Amino acid sequence: MAFHLIGLGLSENSLTAESLQVLKTCKKIYLENYTVDFPYPKNRLEKNYKIKIQELNRKEVESEKFLNQAKSQNIALLVYGDALSATTHIQLIQACKRNKIKYKIFHNASILTAIAETGLSLYKFGKTASLPKWHHSFKPTSFIQTIKDNQKIKAHTLLLIDIGLTLKEAKHQIKTAAKFTLPKIILCELAGIKTKITYNSLNKLPDKAKAPYCLIIPSELNLIEKEFLKTPSQPTK
Repeated sequence: MAFHLIGLGLSENSLTAESLQVLKTCKKIYLENYTVDFPYPKNRLEKNYKIKIQELNRKEVESEKFLNQAKSQNIALLVYGDALSATTHIQLIQACKRNKIKYKIFHNASILTAIAETGLSLYKFGKTASLPKWHHSFKPTSFIQTIKDNQKIKAHTLLLIDIGLTLKEAKHQIKTAAKFTLPKIILCELAGIKTKITYNSLNKLPDKAKAPYCLIIPSELNLIEKEFLKTPSQPTK
């Protein structure tokens, strides 16, 4: 009896053979549905892998109550990308340790590694920042400080986009919050699925992007990075 935290990878067919084998032993299979704009519907997963999935919202996952089921049966939580990319998921493992619940982690591809398709060196990325969706009384700008700090050490910045935030809105928020001239920006759409990379100034980026997408604020580029970005990237048909 155990809790299985399973990364789905980036496409609907990225589940590992090891993970699929474990899912066949699980009485309950849950899906965390609030940290990313899924590029495919839940029923596609159910059909592809012949499993039944129950979605959990943020409150249900963060309550950690569902973990108690793992004391008497095998259960699994499916998460987009890698199993431990989000802070919430490491907290679930901590809860298992605290409550003496057996667990196993199944890793997979993540946006944190897929961005290497841009040609930028992963070793040159600094702290990752999140770009939250602004509301009337909630307009955080801490992501700008992260960009500044990374630029000081010549590190690239990965901006993870909040669920439901359109590219047009993201551009507006960055433009409003930034009090300095930004370098050309990289837009990465559908990473690991049908990756499309666009490299241009903020104003010249399109207003629409296929989710999930992310933005990268590059710092000083080396010769290899410059050469790679000169060639436009198009999604695989």
